[in-house]
Amino acid sequence: MIGIKKYTYLLRAMNRLLYHKSLWWLLLLLLMVNFSTQANSQQEEHRTKIVIDQLYQALNKRPAQSMSQRIEYISSQFLRKPYLFNALGEGPQAYFDQAPRYRSDAFDCETFVDTVLGIALAENFQGFEQCINRIRYKTGKPQFTARNHFTDLDWNKNNQRLGYLQDVTAQIKNPSGKKVNQMASATIDKPTWYKRLPISRIRIVQSDESIKIQRWQKLQKKGKKFSSEVARIPYIPLNALFDSQKRPNHYIFAQIPDGAIVEIVRPNWDLRQQIGTCLNVSHLGFTFWKNGALIFREASSEQHAVVDVPFIDYLQQALSSPTIKGINIQIIKPTTATTSGCC
Repeated sequence: MIGIKKYTYLLRAMNRLLYHKSLWWLLLLLLMVNFSTQANSQQEEHRTKIVIDQLYQALNKRPAQSMSQRIEYISSQFLRKPYLFNALGEGPQAYFDQAPRYRSDAFDCETFVDTVLGIALAENFQGFEQCINRIRYKTGKPQFTARNHFTDLDWNKNNQRLGYLQDVTAQIKNPSGKKVNQMASATIDKPTWYKRLPISRIRIVQSDESIKIQRWQKLQKKGKKFSSEVARIPYIPLNALFDSQKRPNHYIFAQIPDGAIVEIVRPNWDLRQQIGTCLNVSHLGFTFWKNGALIFREASSEQHAVVDVPFIDYLQQALSSPTIKGINIQIIKPTTATTSGCC
């Protein structure tokens, strides 16, 4: 979005254009605005490289850590960073979304997990770049249509296929040794989701609105090539985590691993009127055991920042939700970072 100062500059330039009766001033102005917008994305990626390089230097000075300890330390460095919906794109050269490929100043729930996981699986910035591309994109290449837009259908499955994640939800058992998980199912209607994408999802440097409209229409056309798919995801129901008096079942909670990725499950959550499809997953973050208590580290839209919250308290509040029914649990499979590229 162009700021007030830039709008003022635009008006002055337009006056100058009328005065000189020449198109050169307008052409120059548009080039300047485009360069400035593109530079913002490049600058954010450059700033992030500095932050992540410094983080790797700090990690190298620390004693050997388990992967869960590594995840905890890395994610703690981003506490109190502001929440920003749709924080990442495909970078300054992208066709549809030129928001930064990576950033360290703001996150939404998924890009927070993406970023922390990408840093944890590598041992240097070059490896991080490879990791975050593999984590975020089915093909490992930054393209909007290859992005893992849907948590259960895309993000979980593709990262499990790469060997980064393992779903352990079905391993959670009650004191009798019986599994407690249920299965959520939803039809993910990608063609309609693409059709419903607002033009604001086209984030490019061109200030000509007609170019944005053309690319928006092209993205919608690409969306027609996808098909609707049924996504299934196991979850621990809230009524297994709490009794009828809302008291926590500590036997179940104690089985949630340190450093796990926990997803909030809303089975067949009907958002067709809003975004064109149903969903199963609405949120995700990390769980850590601290002094015998389980905390949930999340990029929170409600608290507008990356925060730690007591996980039992968090889920007790969810008991009043008509759509939240439970949690899915993923663990990070690699036990160490790789010294060459990405795991």
